[in-house]
Amino acid sequence: MIRVLTISVLFFLNSWIAPIFAQSSTDYDEILSLPLHYSEVNPESPVGIFSLDLPFFFPAQNSIKHRFSAAFTMANTWHPRARFLYPQNLTAEQRMELKDIYMAWRPEYFEVMDIATKDKLFQSDGVLQHLKLTYLTGWKEKNNLIINLNLHQLSGGQSLHNFLVSDSFIEAFHSNFAIEDNFGRRLFPFNKASIQFDDEDGNSFRKEKGDIFTSVIDAHYYRQLIDHKNSKWHFESQLGGHLSIPLNNFHPYLIPGVSLGLRTDLRLGAKSSLTYALDGAITDQTFARLGTGIKAIDWQYRKHAKSYLALNLISAKKNVFVLGLLVNYQDPLMNGYYFTWDQTGYHELGVEFLQEGDYWEGEPISKEFYLAKLTPASVYYFSVKTYFVMGFHKNGHQFNITCGEDLFSVNNAPDIQFSFQYSFSPFGKK
Repeated sequence: MIRVLTISVLFFLNSWIAPIFAQSSTDYDEILSLPLHYSEVNPESPVGIFSLDLPFFFPAQNSIKHRFSAAFTMANTWHPRARFLYPQNLTAEQRMELKDIYMAWRPEYFEVMDIATKDKLFQSDGVLQHLKLTYLTGWKEKNNLIINLNLHQLSGGQSLHNFLVSDSFIEAFHSNFAIEDNFGRRLFPFNKASIQFDDEDGNSFRKEKGDIFTSVIDAHYYRQLIDHKNSKWHFESQLGGHLSIPLNNFHPYLIPGVSLGLRTDLRLGAKSSLTYALDGAITDQTFARLGTGIKAIDWQYRKHAKSYLALNLISAKKNVFVLGLLVNYQDPLMNGYYFTWDQTGYHELGVEFLQEGDYWEGEPISKEFYLAKLTPASVYYFSVKTYFVMGFHKNGHQFNITCGEDLFSVNNAPDIQFSFQYSFSPFGKK
């Protein structure tokens, strides 16, 4: 739905608004090399925030030496408690039998066959808020460095500024435009909040409503390789080096990564252009352990990819409006899945969901949670998330709004996510 709406709006703006912005093309070369810096285009996952997420960044032609940015993200997280059972010492015959047993039926099979298991537990509920403070600098026109500090707070979602990601708003939207209570929220009181992950060694990580905590400091270096531009077209490519330093006891690992980015801009008129950009990366999530944490993130080499399409419009006063769509792909956080469209394929491990008569956070469960498979899928399956992007540029100031939503066939990240990013250069260019 978001993609269809975006394409329709892009067509309308280009057909009706762009001709109004008519002036000499030589005065507006900037339209072919607008700076791209979207820091909040990754799923706000209760587990993934402790890994290395990458910004989407391509510098302007005239690099800015010192720049600061603040971004606020809020996302609704809803993963009913699930236990992941890893069978031990399976025979060859048992391994073959497990291939034909549904993941939710395997715990009973383990019990009947007296198979020992090692268990993990994961649950989340509430609104996850994220404040990202960024320093960006560039030198010698081809080099750029970004440093991010990440702070988080777990909220119940009842505050006014959380309204668009609150349980009440989401369920009202589902009831009117989608499937009634398709996540099972109405079986559980609204505005509660908790995150918990227990590993097989008895280590536990838990956050309650109102808790404020840090995740990582991450740094990103970009080196421009090619920058070609004429009056109608612009192309650039870049290499990136990335590193996250843990400020947490959940996944205390140094995580490095490398990336390659490609960008092209096509002039549509004197004051409008179309931008298409791709960025691919790979990170090592278990590169170097710096302390004792939770055995939660064990997918070592994680691939990332972003694809971006946007329409850019510039006014007579050189104010810029950007409207675009970005698609983000990320490999899983944990090993164990094999691909199925319904996200239920797992190698050997069993998944135990909440059932009628169980209690979750002190509340009785009246029936099995519909779509409870979202809990294991959020950590064992890859993520594909679309982001609707609006950007405003004026005199070195930038303000970006992004709204993220899952695809129907890959539905495992936060239900909906909004971000607001403001950046500025206090010392100007050069």
